[in-house]
Amino acid sequence: MNNNKLMGKLADLLILLPIFWTFTGLFHFHNGDKILVVFTLISALISAIKYNKTIITDNLKSRYIWMAYGLLLISITADAFGTYNPINVRAIAIICVLLTFFPYQLITKSALIITTLLGSINSLLFVYKFTYLNPIDRYSWPINAIPFATYICFITAISFILLLTSNTIKDKITLILTLVISIISLALTETRGALVALLPTLLAIYFYFSYHRKLLKRNILISIFILGLTSVALYPIIKERIIQTHQEITQIDDGNTNTSIGLRLNFWKAGFNLIEQSPFVGYGDDYYSQLNKLAKEKVIIQAAANYKPPHFHNQFIDIAVKCGLFGLAFLLVMLFTPIILVRNKSSLNAISIYSLISILALSGLTDVPFFHKQIFIIYFLCIGIFLNREKFEL
Repeated sequence: MNNNKLMGKLADLLILLPIFWTFTGLFHFHNGDKILVVFTLISALISAIKYNKTIITDNLKSRYIWMAYGLLLISITADAFGTYNPINVRAIAIICVLLTFFPYQLITKSALIITTLLGSINSLLFVYKFTYLNPIDRYSWPINAIPFATYICFITAISFILLLTSNTIKDKITLILTLVISIISLALTETRGALVALLPTLLAIYFYFSYHRKLLKRNILISIFILGLTSVALYPIIKERIIQTHQEITQIDDGNTNTSIGLRLNFWKAGFNLIEQSPFVGYGDDYYSQLNKLAKEKVIIQAAANYKPPHFHNQFIDIAVKCGLFGLAFLLVMLFTPIILVRNKSSLNAISIYSLISILALSGLTDVPFFHKQIFIIYFLCIGIFLNREKFEL
């Protein structure tokens, strides 16, 4: 009997392996998604053996999983016809297999707490390694610092929700530690766009729970105190970034847009012009010549055209330029559909889904999260888990 229990726990651990890898090792290697394929196949096989075919038939009732299969079909078709493909085939295939075979009852609140703790520790080790131990430019990390900061925002939001809904001292201490580690990691990335995405999301979560618990006035004062204390503590870490931001804004006011913020403004301006010229079809990846044309017309500076950006530093502008307004409409439908699909609109799962969507949408104002396969995988996986674990929520 004890051996059977031990084998059962080992089987469940192997089934959970892709989840743990997604929150840790996926970001440490350029081919982390290829390793995830192996873990996913192992997980699917063991899940099918232990939970038999009923797990598959039950999971396939989810409309979200069928949406994932729809994305997979679109991606394969685009590759087959040699057209622009904004969806990584391997990434969406991993999502389809995981969501189809996964036994969602394994994702208990304890499992979520362990996963977010592992994710926060991983994020700190990752940032510390490439900032201090083996310092290299942020753009040369295995994943760019900006999307990595979005991943940290996901962890922070989920752990914050878990903290506000936890009842035991042990869980609260663990989640507070997770939050502290995550916030320090985020500060070390020196990513401004991540703060734009995270702070409004955390405040919305906090005030939502405060309002429903009739503690709004008291918690407003507490939040002001905590924000002030956090700002003072983190200021030495982000001081240089604040100074740089102020200098860049001053240069833009003086007419110099050849700065980090200034170039983004040029990319957005170019994007709007290109959308206007080809609103429905889009340019795919064939837009570089258009940037030179816009530079000659003095719409953008030549430095922006010479940069040859792989994207337009805005998820919504980028997809509209490359896939037209129909592509943008599809992105918006894909982004907000989970809100419609969630059944209990005030559950832990629902608040987590709203928060992930908020972070992705806000970070998408200054970056292209879906452009990065790691963020694509972790986002769709988390949304799928929170949607499908409702019937098992503890």
